Amino acid sequence: MVVQDIKPLVKGIAQLQYVLAGGIAVYKIIAVDGTEYQLEIDVSNKNDVGASASFNTTEKALLLMRWIRKANENDTLIKIKG
Repeated sequence: MVVQDIKPLVKGIAQLQYVLAGGIAVYKIIAVDGTEYQLEIDVSNKNDVGASASFNTTEKALLLMRWIRKANENDTLIKIKG
């Protein structure tokens, strides 16, 4: 687990950085305290994101809470600044 409490993350913003081949969307999560994290979402997994999901370049991080929580539990959430 990268963080003990995800509340500061989900109260922040998420910025789409790029999409990798194979359908991996890479987001930068900026927590309310300014700490930055990297999050990868497999948008090709229709069982996880749905058949008609759309991902914007900037989102409220709250909308990505499912993936933030999953990445934190799987140790795939990466702290990049702060």
